[in-house]
Amino acid sequence: MKKLVYGAVMALLCACSTPEVLHVYGRYVPERKDDFAWENEFAAYRMYGPELAKIENPSNGVDIFMKNTPNFVIDTFFYYYVNEERPYHVQHGYGFDGYKVAHTPGMGGLAVVVDSVVYVGGHYDTWEILEQTPDLLRFRLHYDSLNVAGDILQEDIIITCESGKVLNKAEVVLTGSTDHALQAGAGLWLHDSIGTLSGSQEWITYTETALSDPGAVRLNLKWYGYTNLGVTHEAVYMPGAEGFRQYDNHVLALTKPYTIGDTLTYYFGGCWSGWTDGYKSFPTHDVWQEYVQQEIQ
Repeated sequence: MKKLVYGAVMALLCACSTPEVLHVYGRYVPERKDDFAWENEFAAYRMYGPELAKIENPSNGVDIFMKNTPNFVIDTFFYYYVNEERPYHVQHGYGFDGYKVAHTPGMGGLAVVVDSVVYVGGHYDTWEILEQTPDLLRFRLHYDSLNVAGDILQEDIIITCESGKVLNKAEVVLTGSTDHALQAGAGLWLHDSIGTLSGSQEWITYTETALSDPGAVRLNLKWYGYTNLGVTHEAVYMPGAEGFRQYDNHVLALTKPYTIGDTLTYYFGGCWSGWTDGYKSFPTHDVWQEYVQQEIQ
C-alpha cells in the first residue's frame, strides 16, 4: 500500500513539475538594437526600439518574419545575426525577414491622418509584458512622442498574440493635446510591387512578393543565387471602420474622427506562402482571404 501511495505521489509531483510548452513567445531583444519581437506558429513580428534610432529613422510600424515551421525562430534569427553575422533576411530553411518597413506603418502599425496627410510615429520608448501563458502573450509598448501636424502626442499599444490565430489584436490609446481633427487606424504599406488587394469596409487582405525589401533581394542573390521565395499574405481588420482609403502606396482602415483618450481596437497579421503544413498553408490570395474571413467570424 505504501509503495502504491508513494508511486502516486511521485507521479503527481512529476506531472506538476513538467514545464508548460509555449506556443506563443515574445521578448525584448537588446542584442538587436532594442527590438521587441514575438511569434506564434504562423509568423513572427517585431517593432523597433530606441537603439535603432541612433542609425536609422525607425517607425512604430510592424515588421514580419516569415516562417515555415511551428517552432520558434526569433532567438535563432538573432543568435546567428549577432554571433555569426548571418543575415536573417536570407531564407536558411526555416524562414526569413524579407519585409521592408522603413518609416511607414508596415504591416498593421498605427497611422494618424489630419487633412489627408498621414502621420506615423517613431520608435517605442518602454515595453512591458502583461501576460504570458502557453497560448497567449500580451504586452504593452509606450511611445513618448508621436508628431501629428506639429502636436506631440503619446501612444500606448497593447498587442495580444494567440496560438492558432493569424491575426494579432491591437488596442491603441493616444493621449496629449491637439486642436486638429484626427482620424486614426491601422495601415498596410503596399511597397512598389503589384500585389492583390481585396476587402470590405472593415477588413482588407493583401498579397505581395515575399521580398519587398531590396536589401533582402540582394542578400538572397548573394547567398543562394535566387529570389523566388513566394508571397507574403497580409491582413487588417478594424471593427467599425469607415472603410479603407489609399494614400499613395498606403492603405489605411480609418475610424470616424478619433477622440484623444479613446481605445482604438483592430487586428493585423500575415503569413508566408512557404508554409506547407495543413491549415497553415496559404498558396494563393483567395485561400488567405477565406481563412482571414473565417477568423473574423
